[in-house]
Amino acid sequence: MNLVKKLFVKSLISIAFITSFVSCDLLVDLNKSQSHITFKASAITNNDTIPNDTVVFTSKDIIWYNDTTSEVIFKDSTIFNTIIKYPSIVCYLDSDSLFSFKPTSNYMSSIWNDLVLNHNLFDGKYYFEDGYPGWIDNLGATTERAQNKIKRAEAWTRFVEQLKLEGKIKQNN
Repeated sequence: MNLVKKLFVKSLISIAFITSFVSCDLLVDLNKSQSHITFKASAITNNDTIPNDTVVFTSKDIIWYNDTTSEVIFKDSTIFNTIIKYPSIVCYLDSDSLFSFKPTSNYMSSIWNDLVLNHNLFDGKYYFEDGYPGWIDNLGATTERAQNKIKRAEAWTRFVEQLKLEGKIKQNN
C-alpha cells in the first residue's frame, strides 16, 4: 500500500510540474494576444487643438494587412480624412514605440524618404510604402529609403507578428 501511495504522489507531482510549464507557455501566448496596436499623433501640429498622443486609430480599425502588397484595408474607408490631419503618426505596440509614418496621397507635391501610409486616389486603396512618391528613381532617395527600411525592420516584424496574432494578415493565393 505504501508503494501505491508513493507512486500516486510522484504521479501528481509530475502532472503538476508538466502542467506548470504548459500553463506558463499559455500565459505568454495570452499576454501576446492581449497586446494591442495603437496609432497616435506624434506631435502638436500648427492647430493647437490637436494634442500630442491623440489616438488616431488602432488595429481594431484595420480589417487586414497584406504583407506582400503592403495594402491596408480599414473598416472605415474614409479614415484618411482623419489621418491626413496629422504630420506624423507613431505606431505603438502597447507602450513600445515601433515606428512612425507620414500620411500621403497622390495629390501631394513633396518627397518623403521614409515610411508613408499612402492613399492611392486612383484605386482608392491604402498602402504602407517606403517613401513618397513611390515611383521616384533617384539613387540618393532610394538609398535613404532602403536604409530607413533596414532601421525599422525589427519593429516592422513585431507589427506584422501582432497583426498575425489578431488574425489581420491577408495571405495571397
